[in-house]
Amino acid sequence: MYKLHVIKADSAMETLESTHKPTFDDMYKKIGCSMIEMSKAYYPEYSNRKDGYVDIYFDEEFLMQEDAQPNIGATVAWKAWQDKTGHMALPGSVLHGTVCVIQKEKEND
Repeated sequence: MYKLHVIKADSAMETLESTHKPTFDDMYKKIGCSMIEMSKAYYPEYSNRKDGYVDIYFDEEFLMQEDAQPNIGATVAWKAWQDKTGHMALPGSVLHGTVCVIQKEKEND
């Protein structure tokens, strides 16, 4: 089982469960874009890793969208990953719009 966590700019959350791993086509519809960018973020609540890192997916062209709203929650998680790993973004960088996280549910033995 997989969960697709959809984190909207207004902090609204939606979690979709599926038996197959969500694809880019699945995420294009949720993000509302035609080109996805991937990065990392520190979201221990959505991570199966000990370090709490996850891959995040968002609109690569969000800065060219007139109505794109800042996603403060996702930006905080993205910056936390940068601080913990020594990565950097341009000063003042903020993620905008909807961000998705794919989480594989742990198998119960």
